This record gives sequence, structure tokens and C-alpha cells, in this order.
Amino acid sequence: MPHPKGVMVWMGISTNGVTKPRFVQLGSKINSEYCIQKILKPFLKDDYCILYPNGNAVFHQDFAPSHASRVTQKFLTDQRVQFLRPQQWMPNSPDAAPCDYFLWGHLKNKLNKRRFSTLRGLQKAIREEVKKIPQKMILRSFKSWPKRCRKIYYAKGRHIEKHR
Repeated sequence: MPHPKGVMVWMGISTNGVTKPRFVQLGSKINSEYCIQKILKPFLKDDYCILYPNGNAVFHQDFAPSHASRVTQKFLTDQRVQFLRPQQWMPNSPDAAPCDYFLWGHLKNKLNKRRFSTLRGLQKAIREEVKKIPQKMILRSFKSWPKRCRKIYYAKGRHIEKHR
């Protein structure tokens, strides 16, 4: 049975766990407004207080234009969310963020072992696999982060891992 073509999903990860997956509607233009209304507002409403009960998070996004825009940054500022501004971000390295070096690969590995033929089935499988990620595994991925950052620094922002 073939897998559906794919899905675009936004998720976050912290030492306290993984956010609920937020699926981007097919054909959507992902601009600042979409990012704020469909991703950030639901994240702040549903996940932020659970993952960061003390409100002590520093939010880090990637270089997507909708993340780096002044509109999105103003929204985060207005919500009193601490975040790294684009000039503070590391070079565009897939080795730098836990979502990139741990979460996406872990999910892909788990999903490749499952069968589903519809987009809805894929989304359901993603939700199920996210809930199964052991807290120990999440903590281990974060424990490796400072060492990874040093390696990226010494590699002048280049890749530190071989990507398939």
C-alpha cells in the first residue's frame, strides 16, 4: 500500500516534552499571518503552559520567512514570549536544533515501519508516535546539544553530520 505524498507539520520540543503536531493545510500560503493564527496562537494556548510551567522558555525558530518576519517577532514580543531573534540564530545548520537532529529523524524512522494510505492516516500515525517518545530519549537529545553547538561553531556553521 503506498504512503500518501506527505504532510507539512510544525512541532516544538523541550526538555519537558514535545508539542502537539500542528498540520499545515494543503495549499496554504505559509506567511506570518498563517504562522501566527494557525501555529503560534494554538501553541501558546495549548502547549506553552504545559511544556514551560514557569514561563522560562526561550523560543527558537528556524529561518523560514514567516518565522523571521517582523510581524511574527512583534506577535511573540506582545505575548511576552522570550525568543531568539534571527541575528542570534546559529548558521542555517540542520545539526543545530533538536527538532532537526533528533525529532524529525526519529519520527521518520517510526513512520516508515507503519502502513497508512491516506493523509488522515499519516496525521494520526504522527500523533500516535509523538506520544510514544520516551522522556529519557528527549532528555538525551538535549544533553547532546551543547557539544553539537561547539562542533558547529568550530565547523564555521557547516554540517557536522553526514546527511543521507
